[in-house]
Amino acid sequence: MEYGGLILAGEQTAGPRRFYDIRQHLWRVAGIGEPNMGRRLRGLFQEAGFGRVEAFADYISYGTPDRAFARDRATECRDQELCATVTRHGIASAEELDNLATRWEEWGEDPGAFFAFAWCRVLAWR
Repeated sequence: MEYGGLILAGEQTAGPRRFYDIRQHLWRVAGIGEPNMGRRLRGLFQEAGFGRVEAFADYISYGTPDRAFARDRATECRDQELCATVTRHGIASAEELDNLATRWEEWGEDPGAFFAFAWCRVLAWR
């Protein structure tokens, strides 16, 4: 995954953008993963001794009328375990997450809503 290439469009993107700021911060402090690892893959494989490394990226996208993506993110914002973890690390409050859930739902109703993120991969030979 490479969150550095997020594309968010629509009338109100501040809430969804804040959600991804929270998610990235959480992943880092909780040791879940590095949200910008995609950009480093080729170099990591080269450093590991692979002689030939080819890197690729594809975008996964969501947009209206597919509102399921927005609903899923709203559900995630309301998840008790996520809320407990985020608040425990001081990243955001429960109230902010609840507000972000509403922002996601509103974004999902926007006819101009569009979201895309990059998946990076490598093919390597020794």
